[in-house]
Amino acid sequence: MKVLTLNTHSWVEENPEEKLAQLAEKIIEENYDVIALQEVNQRRDSEAGIVGEWYCPVTDRVIHEDNFALRLTEALQVLGVDYYWTWGFSHIGYGIYDEGLAILSKQPILPNNYRVSQFTEEADYRRRILLTGLTEIDGQLVLVGSGHYSWWSQDGFAVEWATTEEILADSLYPLLLMGDFNNPEGNEGYQLITQGALQLTDIFQTANQKIGSHTVAKAIDGWEGNQEALRIDYIFISPELTAQTYQVMFDGKSGPVVSDHFGVAAVIHA
Repeated sequence: MKVLTLNTHSWVEENPEEKLAQLAEKIIEENYDVIALQEVNQRRDSEAGIVGEWYCPVTDRVIHEDNFALRLTEALQVLGVDYYWTWGFSHIGYGIYDEGLAILSKQPILPNNYRVSQFTEEADYRRRILLTGLTEIDGQLVLVGSGHYSWWSQDGFAVEWATTEEILADSLYPLLLMGDFNNPEGNEGYQLITQGALQLTDIFQTANQKIGSHTVAKAIDGWEGNQEALRIDYIFISPELTAQTYQVMFDGKSGPVVSDHFGVAAVIHA
């Protein structure tokens, strides 16, 4: 199974239409089975969209015509490939966007949407969710998660991760958890994940082949003043799965830069 995670930064990026087209073209070229996306935005004042038969609903929130996941799947369809997709609302971003998470899959998705933070107000950027989708990859049912977590703190990431573990603890299926975790390798948050009850493995540590490492190269939103390369976007897998490859994508080498984050792709085996 070939998978990708990317914090898209969507409409907050400069030249977003061009970057969306570049993203779609690279997805077609790489032929991913499953894709997890973060910071998937739609303007709050835009018109309702037409979602079509490939949308797998998980929220009663109206999908707008400029929803980044909707627009991406439409671009992929123009290029000849259909992806099932789902989108969950997290919080209001920059005062003008409904910000959320998305999962795309070549097979139908049975989605769920969970609030993992203790913060409930929609306008509070600390309101965080976990979007999951049960889907089939290479004949194997896999529970895929897309997450965008807070920075390390006892009332931020620590709470969010404890809730995530509770949600996923009883999964009957292999876990493939991807996203922007905002916790660099080795810090307290990273240790909570890799030493936790879900027995998740960071594929960077175990993949047979690695191309690249870090996913943030400069100061970005939430990491103002950053001067070092950071690895904060991850693919974690449960013990039933193994990683053959780890590759940083959309870094100007393996694909154009389309976001303030680079993506991570992998080949995973059951």
